Amino acid sequence: MAIRKGWEGITLGKGGIGPSDEGIIAELGDMSSLWTEMVDYLASSYDHEPVMVREGKDRTWTVRYRKGGRTLVTLYPRKGEFVVLVVLGSDEASKAKGVRLSKRVKEAFETAKQFHDGRWLWIRPSTKADVGSVAALLATKRRPKRP
Repeated sequence: MAIRKGWEGITLGKGGIGPSDEGIIAELGDMSSLWTEMVDYLASSYDHEPVMVREGKDRTWTVRYRKGGRTLVTLYPRKGEFVVLVVLGSDEASKAKGVRLSKRVKEAFETAKQFHDGRWLWIRPSTKADVGSVAALLATKRRPKRP
């Protein structure tokens, strides 16, 4: 089962060979359908290259969607869940205030502090509405491709 068509073309950053599609799906368990929905949305809506890297003190795998040296979003697959990191600059955060968001995503937005480099939103999607809200936040950063 492929997470998305073309996933095998993902670029591996520092850290060697990353987990397989099957490995990620197995780790995600019940959340695999939401992961797939998120990854498919990113593949169809943005031309950002997914780069799989190991990061953090525990050296876990993450997937960054980057273009031109700028990161659109970072995904952190974990056992039974995944985390989405969206960093919004002050202009983007102002735009996002007018976006309709799911309860979970709105709470993440409202509780995140605005730092000099942006507002870091750590989101654990648990519903399709959460994934849709993440997509809406990403649209404040960069307009999605037209179908």
